[in-house]
Amino acid sequence: RASLLDAPSADMVAFLPVTGAGQVASAKVHPVVVFNICDSFVRRAETQTRVIGTLLGHVNPDGSVEVKNAYAVPHNEQNGQVFVDVEFHRAMADLAKKVNPAEVVVGWYSTGNGVVPTDALIHEFYNHECKNPVHVTLDTQFTDGQKLMRAWVGRSVAIGAAAIEGAKAAAAAAVAAPEEAKDDTDAKEKQEGSRPNSEASKRGLPVAAASAATHFQEIGLVNNFDAAERIGVSLLSNQNTENLATHSQGLESTIRKLGEMLDSTALYVQNVVAGKTPGNAEVGRFLADALASVPRLTREQFEKVFGDAIQDVLLVMYLANVTKMQLMLAEKLQTASLLV
Repeated sequence: RASLLDAPSADMVAFLPVTGAGQVASAKVHPVVVFNICDSFVRRAETQTRVIGTLLGHVNPDGSVEVKNAYAVPHNEQNGQVFVDVEFHRAMADLAKKVNPAEVVVGWYSTGNGVVPTDALIHEFYNHECKNPVHVTLDTQFTDGQKLMRAWVGRSVAIGAAAIEGAKAAAAAAVAAPEEAKDDTDAKEKQEGSRPNSEASKRGLPVAAASAATHFQEIGLVNNFDAAERIGVSLLSNQNTENLATHSQGLESTIRKLGEMLDSTALYVQNVVAGKTPGNAEVGRFLADALASVPRLTREQFEKVFGDAIQDVLLVMYLANVTKMQLMLAEKLQTASLLV
């Protein structure tokens, strides 16, 4: 079920820095979030110019938000209005909470260079989903290579005599009770006269009046990598992707490096024993710990363990190939039935 957000005028969004716009100090984004955003942008409909989605993570004690995952949320922008599939967003949030209860909704993302006026409406909706939501933008057009990904926090302020809290309460009531919003919309449609394909026939999410503004303030953003992610990102950033090593070449390179390290370590130990190199107690402790971690296996035991591991890998590869063939066969049969 989609919710209707009426787009504000350009003067309802301010891009000026606002002191105290939120308690969020900075944002730390993991690589999987960037990949999910790019994937959703590639898979978007042809009529869409950008995509939006929900950010999952947690808030650190120092005020920084760590974004660990994300999922796309269907939406549509046309004729100055924004339609967001609220039910889909909440269903995905519930599923993500079952998989990882530690990750909660911390904000939302969109593709594009910076914020646009309609972002104020979507940000207002996420204000009811979490406290101080973070808005992350990813420039998929590479307009500015130095600012491809940026983070923002927003704050709703009242202008004039209108109270922003009343608008927030109305929006919260509409989200909690969409049926009442539908009845109000139907009544308004009856008063104005029924029109085919009227936007009034769809459920609406009330937003702040023209006297409410949303101030967006840019905050610091860093990409948080662990060791494995850093290796993957470095390979992807390398433009010579056609020269990537195969599995056998990678295994051969790893074994060669391991042999070189063992040779250098053995040479160091021999020099220390012969008195040519002064000994280092800390290095000795590291070597002792490394040797203690190696399991004591005979040649026959090692060959059996290694063979069992190889058999397990081959079994997984066989099952993956069988599944792939089944999917290809099903796709061919479905295509053939459509042609008939």
